[in-house]
Amino acid sequence: MEIAILSIGDELLRGIIDNKNVSYIANQLFINGFQTKTILSVGDDINVIVNALDKLSKSHNLIITTGGLGPTPDDKTIEAIADWLNVPIVLNDEVKRTIQNFYKNQEVKYTQMRERMAMAPQSAELLPNPVGAAPGIKVKKNNVILFSLPGVPQEAQTIFDQSVLPWIINNYSAYLWRVAYTFRNTRESEIAAFIEPMLEKFDTLSAAYLPSYGYLRIVFTAKKDYSQNEGFKKFISSLIYTFREFFVYDDIDKPEVYLHKLLVNSKKTLCTLESCTGGTVASKIVSNAGSSEYYKGTLVCYSNEIKEEILDVPEEIIAKKGAVSKETVKYMAENGKELFNTDYAVAISGIAGPTGGTQDKPVGLVHFAIATPTKIFHNEFNFHGNREIVIESASNTAILLLIQHITHFNFE
Repeated sequence: MEIAILSIGDELLRGIIDNKNVSYIANQLFINGFQTKTILSVGDDINVIVNALDKLSKSHNLIITTGGLGPTPDDKTIEAIADWLNVPIVLNDEVKRTIQNFYKNQEVKYTQMRERMAMAPQSAELLPNPVGAAPGIKVKKNNVILFSLPGVPQEAQTIFDQSVLPWIINNYSAYLWRVAYTFRNTRESEIAAFIEPMLEKFDTLSAAYLPSYGYLRIVFTAKKDYSQNEGFKKFISSLIYTFREFFVYDDIDKPEVYLHKLLVNSKKTLCTLESCTGGTVASKIVSNAGSSEYYKGTLVCYSNEIKEEILDVPEEIIAKKGAVSKETVKYMAENGKELFNTDYAVAISGIAGPTGGTQDKPVGLVHFAIATPTKIFHNEFNFHGNREIVIESASNTAILLLIQHITHFNFE
C-alpha cells in the first residue's frame, strides 16, 4: 500500500501555524506498521488541490487530506474533491441535524454558512466528528481510497484514530515489523556507529534515529519479523549492554506516556518539585488522561524562599552550596516526598539561562534528585542550547530518570 498525506491550507504555506496533523498521522501509521510514501502541502485553491490529487492518485492507493472542511469561503476541499471525482455536491440532512445540535449545545447560532459543513460529494461516506462540527469523508476513485479530515488538530486526530486508522488496519496488512528502544542523554552518532555495521546481517532491517531533547528513540523496521531471531536478540542485548547507562525502555512511547503506564500498573504515587523547569514536568505528566491515579501534584519552588520555607531546605545549605547543587535537590526530593506523601518524588534545580551562569556552574547545568521508597539518588547534566531547549531537555530527563529508578535500573 502506498500512502500519501495531503495538507491543505494557505496558513500552512505562510508558516502561520505548525502542521501538527502530518507528524501525528504519519507517526501513528508508522507505529502500526504502515509507511507514508509522500507528504505534500498545498493552498486553498481548487485547481491546485485537484492537480495534487490527480498526481498523487497515479502513484498511491491511499490518500489522506487534512484541512479545508470548515464553513468559510476559503475552505475549498469539498469542492475540489467533488471536481476530482466529477460528481455533484449534496446536502446530508443527517449531518445537518448533527451540526445544528452541536452548535445548539454550545449556544452558538446556526447559520447558512455553517451549513456548508453538511455538504459532501455525492456517494461520500461521512465520518463522525465527536469533538467538532465538520465530519470527515471517505471516497473512492478507481482503486484509490481518499480520506479527508478537518484541519483542526484535535478533530483531525480524533477522526483519524476512530475511523481512518481502524479501517486501514482492517483492510491492509502491516507492511513493516517494528521494534523501538529509548535511550536518555546520549549522542545519536555514537549509537549509530555501533548499530550500522550490524544491520547488513539482517535482510531488510533498517534503523531510524529519532532524537528529542534529552533522549533518543531508535526504531528498527523490517519486512519480516525478527522478534524470535536469535541473532537479532543477541544484537539487541549487546546494544543495551554497551549503552546500559543510557537505556531506559523498549518502546516508542514518549517518556511521559511510558511513565503514565508504569505508574498506573504499579499503583505507585508521584510528586514533582520543580525550580528551573517551572512546572513543565507536571504539564507533561497531566497531559495523560487518568494521571490523577498516581500524580499528587507539584511545587514550583522557583525562589530560594520557597525552597527554604515550604521544602525545609536549610538556609545554610543554599548559602554554602547554592540553589543549584546536589545537596539542595536531595533535600527538595526527600522533603517533597514527605510533604505530598508519595512513593516517588523528583526534584530539579538548574540554570536555564541565558544569564545566571558562572565558571563553576555554567548555563545548562541541572541537578536532579529522585526519592524512591528506600533511597535518594542524584544526577547532574550540562545541557546545551537556549533557555527553551534546556528546560525541555531537563524535563524529559527527569521523567526518564524516574522510569529508570521505578523499573529498578542498575546504576552501579
